[in-house]
Amino acid sequence: MTKTELQKQRVKAVLEFLTDQFDAQIDDNGDGGRLDITIGEFNGQMHRRDLQVDFYDSIPLGGHGFTPAEIIHHQTAVEFEKQINDEINKVLATLE
Repeated sequence: MTKTELQKQRVKAVLEFLTDQFDAQIDDNGDGGRLDITIGEFNGQMHRRDLQVDFYDSIPLGGHGFTPAEIIHHQTAVEFEKQINDEINKVLATLE
């Protein structure tokens, strides 16, 4: 199996996992390296190269003036992103 075929297989397995386990909505945005992803209330992207999910709401908050609700939402996004990426790593480990 070529590297390209292996990577396609890995991407397919991760997309199926995200769709089945997290009811992820995944859209190809035309950028070959990333896919748009929505899971629940969180939007972000999944990178095809390293197969990791990044949520926009997990970007570090800078400065002051954030409400407690915004801070909690950010912390939830960070934790959920970590959980999803840990699960993706487990899926990828089963393919190797």
